[in-house]
Amino acid sequence: MVASGANWDPGDLSIGLAQLLLGVCGTQVWVRGREHLPAGAAVIISNHRSPLDAPILIQALNRPIRFACHYYLTQVPGLREITLGLGCIPLSQGRRNQVRFFRQAESRLRRQECIGLFPEGADRITQPSLAGQVGLFQSGFAHLALRSQVEPLPIVPVVIRVEEEWTAPAVPLRFFRWFDDSEPLFQRLGDHPVVIYRTVSVIIAPPLWISAQERGLPSQERALYIRNLTHNTQQLLQGILGEPTLLPQGAR
Repeated sequence: MVASGANWDPGDLSIGLAQLLLGVCGTQVWVRGREHLPAGAAVIISNHRSPLDAPILIQALNRPIRFACHYYLTQVPGLREITLGLGCIPLSQGRRNQVRFFRQAESRLRRQECIGLFPEGADRITQPSLAGQVGLFQSGFAHLALRSQVEPLPIVPVVIRVEEEWTAPAVPLRFFRWFDDSEPLFQRLGDHPVVIYRTVSVIIAPPLWISAQERGLPSQERALYIRNLTHNTQQLLQGILGEPTLLPQGAR
């Protein structure tokens, strides 16, 4: 089953906002594998290096995606309005207490919407990183997929491969303390890099389907399944990222 038209609120403005942001930044997006995108509910996972990653995926998949976003994005004026305009679901402060996010995400999935997660987490975007490498995955997306009551539920791995980029002036992490001095992330020394893409290719891989069989695993087998799913999807994205580019000649 592949994408076959809109299944979201036509009044949703996130696609238009995503296109506007990419237009302002002059970012060109090429997409491969749209035929792999199922209709209806899905958990979208992708690599993460730039604040443009969410709008890029919204445009590339041509549908609203409710991304999990770090708490701090809703604390900074300007960033807050963009984040909420894109339809993101803020995580709670800290890594352990995410009951609110899971409840909201499960509700959205039941309404046949897409939930997006960047399994590398906030550390990946707040520290310098190489374009060709995928960081260590966290397992939140796997837990969400196994908790969901959508039957079956696709996890759709998507790779954002940078063809050309530039780095804007970095922002000192201490700057964000003006908005929230309780966030541990802002207590670090150093700067928040700001990577802006000029040209990217987005590769949508075939979905991984989660069914009642996986959800019904005993606790020990379930834990092993989550670890393997987390590791294998990280390796899958890394492998796709290492493939040669298929951009048309002159696209860069």
